[in-house]
Amino acid sequence: MPAVALRSALASVPKRFPPLSGLHGRAALALASIDPFYPTKISIVPFEARRTSVKRVLDALLLLDNSLPYAKLADNEIQWHDAIKSRNLGKDSLIRSGVQLTETVSNFLQLYSVPSPFLTKHNIHLIESVRTPNSADDVYEPCHLYLFVSNSASSVLNRLADDSLIPALKVLDLPVVSESTDSSVIQISTQTAFDLLRTDSDWSKNSNLSALGKIITDKDALFHNLVLTIIAACEDYVQTSRNYVQASLQQASTLEAEDSRDIVVARKEWAQSAHTELRDVVEPGLSEFAKAVSWWKLYWVVDDLEEGIAERTVLRTFLPTSERSLVYVLGQLSSLPSLRTTVSMTAQSFADSQNKQRISKVGTSITDARTKIKRELLPILHWNAQKLVVSTFVLTQLPIGLLALGSWYLFGYTAYSMGGVGLFGFMLGFKQVQSKWDKLVAKFSTEVHDLGRSSIETAESEIYQAWESKVADLESKICEQEEVIDALKNNLDGSTHSGL
Repeated sequence: MPAVALRSALASVPKRFPPLSGLHGRAALALASIDPFYPTKISIVPFEARRTSVKRVLDALLLLDNSLPYAKLADNEIQWHDAIKSRNLGKDSLIRSGVQLTETVSNFLQLYSVPSPFLTKHNIHLIESVRTPNSADDVYEPCHLYLFVSNSASSVLNRLADDSLIPALKVLDLPVVSESTDSSVIQISTQTAFDLLRTDSDWSKNSNLSALGKIITDKDALFHNLVLTIIAACEDYVQTSRNYVQASLQQASTLEAEDSRDIVVARKEWAQSAHTELRDVVEPGLSEFAKAVSWWKLYWVVDDLEEGIAERTVLRTFLPTSERSLVYVLGQLSSLPSLRTTVSMTAQSFADSQNKQRISKVGTSITDARTKIKRELLPILHWNAQKLVVSTFVLTQLPIGLLALGSWYLFGYTAYSMGGVGLFGFMLGFKQVQSKWDKLVAKFSTEVHDLGRSSIETAESEIYQAWESKVADLESKICEQEEVIDALKNNLDGSTHSGL
């Protein structure tokens, strides 16, 4: 079924392509437009024209399809139009149909609901923009058609930004409509329209606004053209990516051996340096930490263990040089032929690829390990230290001390002998603290060391995996994108907006 296949293809566009030239928004708009009750969105954009001149286009469109000539309309039937004409030209305007005039104003947008027969009959939303967008990404929202309105005939020769990638139509608003051979431009005359509005029932025809009205109310043609611009944007993206990959492979045919040697050497040298730093910097830092928190110091440094001592001795010495030099290795990898950035859209394609995700993860392996030490290992060690000090005192030292004191006071044992018992209790407690704390510190040091070695191995492995898959990953994505384009092409002609 073409309709079902077209829906599926449109839904796949945001999954397979990056959001370039408003592509995601237009694909979502086309998908939503399959619903026959979804409104048609028309954007009116100034193109080398003042906003005060362009506003008359929207004013005139709102008066189309009135059942009576304008002169025969009652005052209460046109009051809403006077309110629209006095709108703030410093903000974008969104006009939609409604039973009566309502206005909602925000910082950047003024929203009107008006009882316009034209909007109600054709279920149209008119969006009037304050300024000309710099590109297809710089628009208020995705629309079925962008009307670029100008008052100057010379502007017809100027090219619109991304005119092949968005559904656009040039509208030339002149004092008098003349014949034109350019099919990409439609001439209208809002001046003629308002001059004849009260005297001539054919004002819309004589001003050619009726022709513009037919264009923006043809839902099937608008939907078809919208999907065609989606296809054009996708094809442009894929072609650029394909050229990029082919150029990379051609360069790689002569440079691959040298590049491979470079990346292998860089990876090997980085790994050797990282393991050396693990031995010469991290391990001494752990030894310094163990001395700073010796068991006999534990009673007065326990509260400073996590934030102060560990920060100085463990976290700051955890592979800082290797983490910085890893950035250089990644820079080498990114500068290899098939990963060189270009001014084209392909730079974004790699940014969104799985290969890029792998490379981004390589740079975080050491950071992630350090974060785990700070957020998991150190809090556990700190809690164990507090528990050990308190439990030893409460369960060992204090009971023996109370026993010795009670024996002396109640049973008459000599102070000397009971003092010895009390001292024995305290020494026994200290021995327990020493034994258990040394094990906890040794376990912590081993876990930190293992995390360091594991983060180095992870980064080393992922560097090489990213190098091997850099072109293959991009080629795979191009094939998936071409399948989406073929599905759009094959199912568009067999489907219409009204028949989906």
